[in-house]
Amino acid sequence: MRARPVLPVLALAAAAAVLVAPPASAAPPQPACGDTLTVDTALRADLTCLAGPGLRLAAGVTLDLRGHTLRGPGDGVGVEVASAGAVRVRNGTVTGWGAGLRTYGVEDAGTGPLTVDRMRFRDNVDGLDVSATQLGEWAKPTTITRSTVTGSSDAAVEAAWSVPVTIDRTTLADNRFGLRADGGDTVVTGSRFLRHERAISVYEGSVDVRDTAFDDNATGITAASVAVVTVAGSRFTGSETAVDGSWAFLDVAGSRFTANTTAVLIGTYGASVDGSTFRANGTGVALGTPAGTGSVTGNVFRLNGDGIRLDPGDAGIEVGGNDVRRSTGWGIYAPGVTDLGGNVARGNGNEPQCVGVVCDGTPQS
Repeated sequence: MRARPVLPVLALAAAAAVLVAPPASAAPPQPACGDTLTVDTALRADLTCLAGPGLRLAAGVTLDLRGHTLRGPGDGVGVEVASAGAVRVRNGTVTGWGAGLRTYGVEDAGTGPLTVDRMRFRDNVDGLDVSATQLGEWAKPTTITRSTVTGSSDAAVEAAWSVPVTIDRTTLADNRFGLRADGGDTVVTGSRFLRHERAISVYEGSVDVRDTAFDDNATGITAASVAVVTVAGSRFTGSETAVDGSWAFLDVAGSRFTANTTAVLIGTYGASVDGSTFRANGTGVALGTPAGTGSVTGNVFRLNGDGIRLDPGDAGIEVGGNDVRRSTGWGIYAPGVTDLGGNVARGNGNEPQCVGVVCDGTPQS
């Protein structure tokens, strides 16, 4: 029997394979400054632009910087993001722009979410400006995760006109302002705010801060107008004012305040300060407005200037279950408040140890 030739058979098989193989799709080329990206795109190298915008993202587009840098001329916008569609920006650095990232409106297209992940915004005027219009049009829900925003001469994150923002596992450092939110609902988790004039400023909206550290800010959290401020499991160190709730509905729980000039200011709209620790502050809890309401309960104060100083006090404030020791000034000074009982004050500099409430069975003064 004669053997079949092998080479022709192999050649025919290879030809068949070529015929059925799908054509390879070419990856989009390296974009140029000023391009509008309409498909998912990855940078292949750093990109330096002499004018803005650097890159514009259409609805539904993902930009992956692949560790590269988009560098600007000191003004303009680095990455412009459509209000429509789910847009993602990830894995790189944007530096030297008027705004590192800014949204733009798309008429009659609805809005979709923006996700910013593993990004570095450095030395821009604003890091990210995700503001809507004055009427709240084009409010693009924004999530910033595992990122850093540093060296912004104005705001690290600007969110005006009711844009919901989530900041998670992100560091904001050495900006003038950290987060400036107007009217929207903001959630901050597992993050750090370092060395700001104001770390978080919220106006007529809400901010929910959990498991977050604030170090060496002039003001940690402040409500510029009526707002809802919730703080849980967080740490504040080295602020002039750690939490200014003078004009907020304020809830502080399970947090730690160390070496601030004033740790917490409560005000007119109602405050709950509960289960927190205050150590080596100038004042632990004080009034930020002439009239205050709410409760100060179950807190521990050690080595402060004044522990609790509510002067003048108000029957709308309830004080109970606090343990205040070794203040250089007042332990609890709260004339006129409602006494819930259970307060302890010992070894504080001023006598009597408590004014306005009973401590350790000592009559009120």
